[in-house]
Amino acid sequence: MRLLPTFFAAASLSFTLVADSLAEEAGMATGYPPFQFSQDGEPAGFDVDVVRAVFNYLGKDLNLHQYDWDNVVSLLRYGELDLAIGMESTEARQAYFDFSQPYYHRLATLFVLDQESSPESVRKLVSKRISGDRHSVLEQYLTELGLHNAIRIQQADSKKEAMTQLAIGEVEAVIMPEKVGLYLADEIGVNVRILWQPQIRVPVSFAVKTNNTELLGHINRALQHLEDSGELDDIRQRWNIQRWVTSHIPH
Repeated sequence: MRLLPTFFAAASLSFTLVADSLAEEAGMATGYPPFQFSQDGEPAGFDVDVVRAVFNYLGKDLNLHQYDWDNVVSLLRYGELDLAIGMESTEARQAYFDFSQPYYHRLATLFVLDQESSPESVRKLVSKRISGDRHSVLEQYLTELGLHNAIRIQQADSKKEAMTQLAIGEVEAVIMPEKVGLYLADEIGVNVRILWQPQIRVPVSFAVKTNNTELLGHINRALQHLEDSGELDDIRQRWNIQRWVTSHIPH
């Protein structure tokens, strides 16, 4: 088991499902409900339940570390993590990581406050600040519309922080999956509406560092078993997550 760098570890929460020196090191995000978050000091969410089921089936041990998402991506890229759970498989990320078979999808969504002064179209966001992830599908579409450089995209440490920034007026819009946005808006107590939502289902998978074919093979075998046995559907129903569909995969 590797020792994670202290400059990351200081800002992280680490949970050991089964303590073992040969455990795989997995990264998850903070503040990303209902997929990945912390509840009463414990990891929670749909992706957490799936990774637990995967490693239970494999009989392998797992240490689960929670960071802001940028740190998860960096630690995986430089070999300090063995896998990241619940990563959207985009073309930009496929240059650095290999992805398991997808086990669900997300709908990338652009939210604004539900009030008269909010922008009524994407083009009304020109020169405004919005919060979003690097390499998101919506960021790609803004580029194709010629608006990427005209709209200032900044990042927050978590989606909850981004939604809070929207609520207090620090940004004009936020990019996040539909379920995450609606969950956080309800939790914070702010009314939002969808400004833009391309009907593109973004595949979500486990990510491993490129060429880690052994671990990827184990994960795919476990996911297929969970799919065939119906256990994965049980987890989806528990979190009200739609089954993975094969159409509308982004390039």
